[in-house]
Amino acid sequence: ETPVQSAITATSVDDDTITVSGYAFSGGGRGIHRVDVTIDGGVTWHEAALNRGDDDDGRTKYNRWWAWTLWEVDVPISGGRAGPVTIACRAVDSANNSQPENGAHVWNFRGLLNNSWHRVEVNVKGK
Repeated sequence: ETPVQSAITATSVDDDTITVSGYAFSGGGRGIHRVDVTIDGGVTWHEAALNRGDDDDGRTKYNRWWAWTLWEVDVPISGGRAGPVTIACRAVDSANNSQPENGAHVWNFRGLLNNSWHRVEVNVKGK
């Protein structure tokens, strides 16, 4: 089964907010329970709004999820912050499986099933 994973697909930087969006997925028909985003290395987290695209949360009649869950969050930028900012996301599925911070514990020669936090760097311009 595929482990829980998430990825950042788009970012938008405004004066005081970074809007981050992406997708999350977990194997075995497990749904995504939560996606968190950080811009400070995991000290603080911001919970993303999940968009499954339908009224029944995307479940089939067998109580399984078989599609990506799209998500989006607005992360506030602290006053005067400028320069490169690393954004990271992690997902938690309906069985409370979550992504590890790095690939140290999932390392293998071919890099298969490395589901560590996805990171993207953006440049924040000062005011």
